[in-house]
Amino acid sequence: MGDAAPTRGTRPDVLAEIGAKGDFPAAAKVIKNLRDAVARENCTALDVARAILQDPGLASKVLRLVNSAFYRKAGQAVSTITRAVIVLGFESIRDLTAGILLIDELVKQSGSSATLREELRRSLLCGTVARRLSLQIGYPTSEEAYLLGLFANWGLLWLAAYYPAELEEARRLERERGVPFEEAVREVCGIRTADLSAAILERWNFPASFAAFFKEPAPSDRASVVGTAAKLSAIVHVAADYARTAEAGAEKSAGALHRYQTLFGLGPEHFIAMTQVARDEVREQAALLGLAPPPRDPVRPAATSTAREDAAVPATAPRPAEAARPARAVRPALSIAGDGRVALEILAEISRATVEQDDINHVLFMVLEGIARAGGYDAVFLALLSVKKDRIVGRLGHGEGVEQYLSELAVPLRPDAGVLATTVLSRTPTIMPEGSAAQFVPAGAPVPHIPAASYIAHPLTVRGKTVGLLVATRAEGPPVSAADLPLLELFCNQASVALAQCAG
Repeated sequence: MGDAAPTRGTRPDVLAEIGAKGDFPAAAKVIKNLRDAVARENCTALDVARAILQDPGLASKVLRLVNSAFYRKAGQAVSTITRAVIVLGFESIRDLTAGILLIDELVKQSGSSATLREELRRSLLCGTVARRLSLQIGYPTSEEAYLLGLFANWGLLWLAAYYPAELEEARRLERERGVPFEEAVREVCGIRTADLSAAILERWNFPASFAAFFKEPAPSDRASVVGTAAKLSAIVHVAADYARTAEAGAEKSAGALHRYQTLFGLGPEHFIAMTQVARDEVREQAALLGLAPPPRDPVRPAATSTAREDAAVPATAPRPAEAARPARAVRPALSIAGDGRVALEILAEISRATVEQDDINHVLFMVLEGIARAGGYDAVFLALLSVKKDRIVGRLGHGEGVEQYLSELAVPLRPDAGVLATTVLSRTPTIMPEGSAAQFVPAGAPVPHIPAASYIAHPLTVRGKTVGLLVATRAEGPPVSAADLPLLELFCNQASVALAQCAG
């Protein structure tokens, strides 16, 4: 071929053929209908199920994913889309469905291309990290962050699926002539990958903010992250940085952490906790979608000099002061895998109560009791934001000493006010294998009489807004770990659906 660009890959051809490639317009329509259904204030599980059932093949893939080990540890299978919606929650099922639609279409085109499947898995990781990060920093619509994360490298994926010869020619120019990759792509195909991504999104009628992501410069500091468009751009750029470098070692992935801290002013412990949860999600989904799974051990970037030593630590390692604590007497704890059947039976009862619009307090107490029984916890409680959203106040509890504590609970929503406040503010689960109830409240406040030698706190989100948190504690037995998170998330989704339905 020499240095001449292939005739087929000229700019007019690539752009003109967008509408003729694959079945993406149909997929985009299903995604739009699903997003519209979930956005409605009076949305029901049946509304969401109907949007998914427009495509029978999609429905079967959703059921496969919902019945995977990450979401269902054991017991009776989820056999209907309506039940899948209730078990996972509206937002989760919407995001999973969008990812399945978009990735599955390119998988059809890629055949046995290991390279494209690996890139698709990175796109899935980028979208998942973007969704988690959007919840963490308070971006109002997490599904936009998720979908744009999936599309962050879509121009390259499009060329790999539909113009592999032209893409290989660009790679050759990069190798042999030292031409930067994007310049080589433009020389061969007549268009940059970013411009192609923007054109695809515009053709499919996605929000204008999606195409703008590829056309506007990336935010460079906290002062530039102003307004929803800039915040969305910052979220996806951080997620894309991480997805590109997560498996290359701590030194390379440190760039994503640095951008995270620069743009959002949060410490590395929040970044590590958020990305670890995202990687666990992607590991399960990637296998079911026929993509290469990420390595088992997550990359943990080294903390930079901007790390805050006094920040709450939503990670699995004990604090240094607690590491020397004498070993506790060990009693057998209920394992998630061993009691998955119990969890599913309870979730089914909660689902029925929610659909039948049972009393909200009854449904929420079923959630708390279910967490305690299925997870082997000594105490579980629900705390919600006050009307003014300046304090965290007690709502319901299950276990020794919880009722009295909740009647007095009023934690200010400040970063220095203890683990409950930092969990809500960071929108990230806090996993504390070694801890105490004193960490729930500001320094100097009365210590709650709750058995909490080990605990996990999970933010509670309703329609994209954090409204409080669920906390589960153990006094003895195996300490909590990241393995406890999937079970707690299932019950948190149940509580979110019940609260959303109660709000109307």
